[in-house]
Amino acid sequence: MMISAKKIAAFCIILAVLAFIVYICFISFYEYGVWTLLYIPETLVLMICLYVFFPVVLFFLGYPRIRKMFMMPLPEKDIDQLFFTVLIPAHNEERLLPALLESFKNQTYSKDHYQILVVADNCDDKTSTIAELYGVHCVERFTDGPSNKQSALRYAMDKFNFTDDYYNGFICVIDADCEADTNFLRQINYQLTKNKNSQPEAIQAYRYVMNVYESHVALLDGAAEALRNWTYCAPRKWIGATVFSNGSGVFFKVKLFKTLVHLPGRHLAEDKEWNAYLSENKISVDYCASARLGYEAVLSSKAFQKQRKRWIGSHLRMMRDYSWKTLLQSIFSFNLMQFDCFCSLMLLPRTILLAFCFVFGILDFLVPESSYIPHWGWIIIMSCLVLYGLLGLFFVKARPKDYMAIPSVFGLITGIIKTTFMSLIGKGTSEWKATRMEND
Repeated sequence: MMISAKKIAAFCIILAVLAFIVYICFISFYEYGVWTLLYIPETLVLMICLYVFFPVVLFFLGYPRIRKMFMMPLPEKDIDQLFFTVLIPAHNEERLLPALLESFKNQTYSKDHYQILVVADNCDDKTSTIAELYGVHCVERFTDGPSNKQSALRYAMDKFNFTDDYYNGFICVIDADCEADTNFLRQINYQLTKNKNSQPEAIQAYRYVMNVYESHVALLDGAAEALRNWTYCAPRKWIGATVFSNGSGVFFKVKLFKTLVHLPGRHLAEDKEWNAYLSENKISVDYCASARLGYEAVLSSKAFQKQRKRWIGSHLRMMRDYSWKTLLQSIFSFNLMQFDCFCSLMLLPRTILLAFCFVFGILDFLVPESSYIPHWGWIIIMSCLVLYGLLGLFFVKARPKDYMAIPSVFGLITGIIKTTFMSLIGKGTSEWKATRMEND
């Protein structure tokens, strides 16, 4: 079999990079000894920090245009109207589901152009009854073992009899703890139809925390979500890069969505698995900053840690199963989107980055040979990470008294570090649970 020139070039690139790394490691080891081993994790942390801060720089450079994305005016009348199917996977969501269904009942979009389908997955409460009361479709699913979101969505796609309009439209996945703004569907429809010749196959909506002022945990969660919208999604859209899906509030063309829900689905982080597939096939995800979808964040540190235990565990398993495979595929196919996906898979929580920078800075101060970055360099990076977090508080319009929540970050950092370590040794959560029920 003939080897393509592209693959030969990829092999050459890999060999050149590996040779350069081996050379640098050899020279460094000869000069500084065993401390050279720390240079590898230090380099990884620096690269991740660059990946985090690059879109932040873009945000400041393109702020006037980026700001306009969040205030997109709607036309008086929708000329073209797409058909939307809203899928709501729900596991014991009788408390939060009514607010979501009420928000779709109040949509300004034509009622003939969207339908709601609730997937009551292994529910032992009144989730299905509430769906019936609101007059929306509902399919119930019962299994012997633990379930997950992707299997629930797959079941709905296989079992429900959709209308003819559905096949030419988009499917939207929304978690049951959300509420959509009244113009939510109109905003998405407008962005999808204003340029028919370049209609995307997927688009992510703006997500925000509704109960941001109810506790310091919700406040910090809201700040993180705001940073994702303003300094990640919007700058990437500005330069024409994909934003990747976020699991909830994301729209897909029907054919694409059918493919996604029938992926192996071995992880709770189904959105990351979808992103790996999308990047491999060079399918970009657009972003609509004016379509707002709120959700209820957990309020207590205990519930927050349980939630992060599930998320971090799933993320680490995704790193194990997909990261290096994605990297190699991106090199052999010269797929920049796939390399971008690899970088997102390697992305650590900002709190973990902060902790690493602190440790490396202390080590360099005590033993200068332990780091090729001086301790004052690590202090600068730590300061940038702190300012990055404060920017999130600015976005959610934190009140002066809310800044008193900053010291609580240290407790959350300790919890996240512990959670990450437990996940690394196989103690992560592998079951789909509604942790926000602890807000009851």
